[in-house]
Formats: sequence, C-alpha cells, structure tokens
Amino acid sequence: MSQSPSWVMDIERLALGKPVLLVEGKTDKTWLEHFLMQHKPGCEQRLYVAVAGGKRHVSRCVTDYRPGWIGVLDRDEWREADVRAEAAKSSRLYVLTRFCIESYLCDPDEIWVALPLQQRAKVGGSIVALAKPIQDALPAWVAHGAMWRVLREFHEASRFPTELEEQPVIDETKIRQILTAWHEGLAPDAVLAQYRSELARANSLSMTEQLRSYIHGKKFYNQVVVQVLDQLFAGQGADDWQQKLRGDAPILPPPDLTALLDQILALLP
Repeated sequence: MSQSPSWVMDIERLALGKPVLLVEGKTDKTWLEHFLMQHKPGCEQRLYVAVAGGKRHVSRCVTDYRPGWIGVLDRDEWREADVRAEAAKSSRLYVLTRFCIESYLCDPDEIWVALPLQQRAKVGGSIVALAKPIQDALPAWVAHGAMWRVLREFHEASRFPTELEEQPVIDETKIRQILTAWHEGLAPDAVLAQYRSELARANSLSMTEQLRSYIHGKKFYNQVVVQVLDQLFAGQGADDWQQKLRGDAPILPPPDLTALLDQILALLP
C-alpha cells in the first residue's frame, strides 16, 4: 500500500473506525446519504461518506491507498468499456448508473412523484406542464452531450505525439510527418465527422436513456430542470429545489440505483 496523502489520513480520523464510502464531491455525498437513508433507514449510520475531490482521487484511494474503502464514481461520458475497465481495478469501486448524481433529478416522471400534492394541483394535477418543457429542451442537450463526448475524446488524443516524447527523433522529415498527422487529427472536419456519428448514436437512444445517462446531468439540472420548476412552482434556484426534493415527500432512489446501493451495503460488516 502506497504512502497515504494527508487528505486520506484526515478522512480516516473523521470516520472513527466506520467503513468509508468515498465520493467525488459534496453534492454526491449529500445525495448518496439521502438515497441510502430512503433505501434502508439507518444504514447511512453504518458508514462514513467522505468527499475525495474528484474521480482520480476516488479511484487512486480505493485501488492504492485504502483498498478496504468503497468508492463511487460519476459515469460522465464513459462508454461501457470504460466503466468495465475502471470497475476491474477493484471490486470495491463502483460507477453510477447515470451520468452523474444530478441525473437522478432530471427525469420528470421521478421528479413528479416527489412534488407535494398542493404543488401538483397548481398545474392541474398533470405532469405535462413539467414534462413538456424538459422534453422540448432535450434535443439541444443531446447535441451538447454528443459534442462533449467528442471533445473529451479529442482532448485525450490531442496530447503531444508520444513518438516525439518517448525517444529522440532528429529527422526533420519524420518530425514533419508526425506533426502533420497530429494536426490533421484535430482539424474541424475530423471533429465534425465524429460529432455527426456520435449524434446519430445519441438520437437512437430512448428519451429516458438520454435523460438519465447521455446528457450532462449537472448542467441540464441547473440550466433546464431548475428553470422549469422555478417557473411552475415559484422556487428559488438549484439549491432550493435540491432541499425540497429531499423534503416531506422525498425523491426516492430508482431501481437502477438501489441495485448499486445493495452492492455497497453488502460489503459492510
């Protein structure tokens, strides 16, 4: 086991001997604690949920510093092969079933049942007033999701050519060939071609799949879902709605998340 950084030891002290569930950020901690409490009341007291500050910190900690801890990562733009590769690093490392934690707050069907009856009555007791503007905004955000994925892939591919980093290359003709290929791979036409292909794949998904695992859940929640909720029910922004959705009629963990929670709970002593 590698020498631990100070933040890992700080978490260990705060955990007071409890098993540690490591997540990326503060919102992940808030919502996973909420969903654990809703799924199995009291189970949230059996472990300490801690913030690592990013995907790499969670992964490195569980695979290297504290292999006895449990880690949960956002899915983000990862494809299934990426998810499998990350999960293969440790049997105690899990990936969310949706894009990110806010993606569990984006499906109008799931939001609707968490709204108090008096709020539903304000729109005639019909989900259409909530669902339609969210669905209308979806095509643009699917396109955004396609471009997000393509740019992330190009970001990985656009690093300085390894042929020039790993060993000396003094032949300028060879250097030019490498740099030309590198430049052509980043040309607008190459990016657009990959974007069109990715967008076609995205448009083949169901609306539910798009909402839950394709669009950027955090951005969509903040820029679309919150605006719709505010306009319909006179809310006061993203934080206000997150509190309300954990309130008197709290949003419950959906089946795809309860399966993951059960796997985590099965690891506890």
